[in-house]
Amino acid sequence: MNQDKKILVIGDSCRDIFVYCDADRLCPDVPVPVLNVLDQTENPGMAKNVQRNIKSIFNNCDIITNTNWYEITKTRYVHEGSNHTFFRVDSTRPIERIDLKSINLDYDLIVISDYNKGFLHKEDILWICKNHNNVFIDTKKIIGEWLSEAKYIKINNSLFLYA
Repeated sequence: MNQDKKILVIGDSCRDIFVYCDADRLCPDVPVPVLNVLDQTENPGMAKNVQRNIKSIFNNCDIITNTNWYEITKTRYVHEGSNHTFFRVDSTRPIERIDLKSINLDYDLIVISDYNKGFLHKEDILWICKNHNNVFIDTKKIIGEWLSEAKYIKINNSLFLYA
């Protein structure tokens, strides 16, 4: 494996928070479990998680993401014993955009990790694909002609059904 490949991840990021709980009773006034918090962990999420995974294989992986990623959270309340997620709470801060036409595209591979939170628009992705010949895209947007220049597109089952 060539560890010298230069990879760029572009996408929206957040902070993933996992609150581990147990639940040994139901609330008497509404039918929900009463959670007892046992532990909490956090790590960079969304595009920053993609970058971390790539860095576990390749040495050289940069990222372009929203600068306020630490303020944007996805908090999951998880049963410690079963790993069942009770619910998730997302923060609602806006994600700022940047002018992607000024970025350096001198990379072997560009990975677009688009969670459709506002950091990337279709026009941004189209411009990147037209200006780089090796782009891998994972997007939560509905697939369309604007992806015609992409080299690789990763889609989920629900997106495939509507494409």
